[in-house]
Amino acid sequence: MSTSPGQNAGNVLIIDLTREKVVKREVSPEDVKAYLGGRGFNSKALLDMVPGRIDPLSPENVLALGNGTFAGTALPMTSRLHISTLSPLSGILGDGNAGGEFSAMLKFAGYEQIVLTGRAKKPKYIFIEDDNVEIRDAGELWGLTTGETVDWLRDEHGDEVSVAGIGPAGENLVRFATTMVDKYHSGARGSGAVWGSKNLKAIAVIGTGEVEPADPERFYEMAREDIDYFNRNEFVKRIYSVIGTHYGLIQWYPSWKYFQVPLSAEELPVGLRPQDLAEYEVGRTQCFSCPLACKDVYYLPSTGEYGTASEFESIYALGSNNCITDTEAVLRMEHMADEYGMDVMTLGDTIALARLLHEKGILNEEEVEGISLEWGDAEGQIELIEMTAYREGFGDKLAEGYRNFAKLYGGEALAYCYDVKGVNRGWYEVDFINGIFTLSHATSTRGADHLRGRSWAYWENDKLMDPDAVRKMLDAGLPDYRKDPVGALIYGERACTLADSLGRCKGSINSWLQAVPLVWKYPVFRGTAMLLSAFTGMEFTEKDVIDAADRIYLTEMAFNVRQGIKKKHYDVKFPPEFAVTEKAKAQVKRHWKLVDEYLERRGCDVKTAYTKRDTLERLGIGHIANRIEGKEFPEWDGPVREVA
Repeated sequence: MSTSPGQNAGNVLIIDLTREKVVKREVSPEDVKAYLGGRGFNSKALLDMVPGRIDPLSPENVLALGNGTFAGTALPMTSRLHISTLSPLSGILGDGNAGGEFSAMLKFAGYEQIVLTGRAKKPKYIFIEDDNVEIRDAGELWGLTTGETVDWLRDEHGDEVSVAGIGPAGENLVRFATTMVDKYHSGARGSGAVWGSKNLKAIAVIGTGEVEPADPERFYEMAREDIDYFNRNEFVKRIYSVIGTHYGLIQWYPSWKYFQVPLSAEELPVGLRPQDLAEYEVGRTQCFSCPLACKDVYYLPSTGEYGTASEFESIYALGSNNCITDTEAVLRMEHMADEYGMDVMTLGDTIALARLLHEKGILNEEEVEGISLEWGDAEGQIELIEMTAYREGFGDKLAEGYRNFAKLYGGEALAYCYDVKGVNRGWYEVDFINGIFTLSHATSTRGADHLRGRSWAYWENDKLMDPDAVRKMLDAGLPDYRKDPVGALIYGERACTLADSLGRCKGSINSWLQAVPLVWKYPVFRGTAMLLSAFTGMEFTEKDVIDAADRIYLTEMAFNVRQGIKKKHYDVKFPPEFAVTEKAKAQVKRHWKLVDEYLERRGCDVKTAYTKRDTLERLGIGHIANRIEGKEFPEWDGPVREVA
């Protein structure tokens, strides 16, 4: 039996798949203080171990899986597993965050992080049971879906085993293939293709140890306070645990026909309303240590299959953004994406982009190889999803993913590609929410994203969940986005960085109240500091917590600088018809003014967007300056590809 005590963190497993060599290295208290865990540990490992500009699908790339600091404890909603790599979709940092049981199991086995390097000669899986770590043959697993893989491994190792791995899309190097945890929990940005490139199908883990806080009485007293808060919050009881992320369908304006129309609740078509989805729901489920049960379990009568976690993103990306309103068809597509192991957002948005390019004549009939790209064609889209997972016919081009797909057809196609640093998240006007949306997508260290700070910068859902808590945060120094959007975004980025590093869920309905433990009682990050002190036995102040968040973020920015990211890549994209208007030109000027202010307040050079040496030295990571200062890196234009 292994034990993972809070005051002395567990081990890092470093596994070289080329040589089938396993090394265990103890995590130092200094690393915990500086980088906390999860995303923090992963981002440091990537900067330290990934050589400059390489093909993300080469053996030199690194795949890191890190559980959060509080994984395996009774502190609620702390079971997130962070998965990081050099993304084959974007060519910059690519990380994702998945729930399930894996993170807790890994902690119980005594490990904080798994770092994978090299490439196995033939398909393998890794079995971990406490101190025992084995690299096993995966010949029988290769080709199975994610669900079949989990069932096979549970037959082999017992029902308690937790599994992270890939489906056929990862094996076929689909650039937006995802890591799937325990069948239904996805960590995106192309990590699944990196598993496939390493001939690694899955990791199965069983841990029988315990997690022991340094001050268990104090730590669990605060954990109980946090649980009690969510148990008595009326919004949580009415929304989180009843419709979960479907709440977004009536609040967050899902897009229609490739981002052409944002749909209000009144405009939402029959078939995609929460009540339509509820007709297929047969239960609810949750991740380890979560009292909320935000995920639905649904049944598909036409196929006899069960799925779970039909979230807002899958319904907009696969449904409304492609004008598909058939409820069961959309749920079936979401389930197919899980089984094949693909990110639903990039999948749906890439297909929608293909439809638009076809409609505009940029893609001709010969190029689409006879495939139907009519808006609203559900059966055709089901066929396209399967073709993409197996890289068959036109699906081979879709498998390149959004910007890489558009690049195949030249500048006219790229003009309709609303990515930031290779990642899709739609387009927005700079005037929307005081510039928060466009600025947050530009500054996100993994490309355009809504989970890197955006929702937190303007308290998107907290205003309804607990307005008193918002007032307390403002009184404690949280910048008000209506007066200081840049300051508000930096605080939002800190909240997300900390959640990802501590293993905390940011919520199916994104909120400060869920992402930052005890923020409702000890704003803004005092509660986090108190929990870290009680858990690790080391003294954490609120400043220590903020410094850790900034250290992690600037480490990620340095990683991206080495991948060729320049200031020009912090830009904003508009549809070409709008981009030529005077209104759009004025908004672009405002965007760059906000970017300049952001870089200055982050301690970066406003001209180059490189972080200044004195900023890094203040955070104790001055050595990073030696890797970027005064150096010229080839300009980023998507992922590097090895010459065949």
